Amino acid sequence: MSAIVDFQYYTETYMGSEADETSFPALNAHASRVIANMTRWQVDETTINSLPSLTQTLYRLAVCSQIDFLAINGVDSMTDGEGSVGFAVGKVRVDGKGKTSAGGAMSASISPAAISYLEQTGLMNPAVPVAGCYPC
Repeated sequence: MSAIVDFQYYTETYMGSEADETSFPALNAHASRVIANMTRWQVDETTINSLPSLTQTLYRLAVCSQIDFLAINGVDSMTDGEGSVGFAVGKVRVDGKGKTSAGGAMSASISPAAISYLEQTGLMNPAVPVAGCYPC
């Protein structure tokens, strides 16, 4: 089974540099699950090729953005209920850890860039399908 994003795509097309070849498989697996969850599991390794070219590209960019996010913040940011986004200016570092609040249970665990890419695809439609009526 092939992944939607491979290390070559991550480094050569996306130009990612946060994940190395050793950490990439695990980060890719975690990131792919987050993005699949955000899009209600509508896309997998076989269905991605049936999507419009732009949607395929945006989906892959979302996965890569999430890989970078997890490489920087740690996979634990998805499970510990705390956001780990911080910043540094010169010698001053602001950790940024804090409990998640408005924006959903995982809002501090999702790359803002990934959300931005996915918003353009229509795959994050929150409508809940009714049996026998999809899409309605």
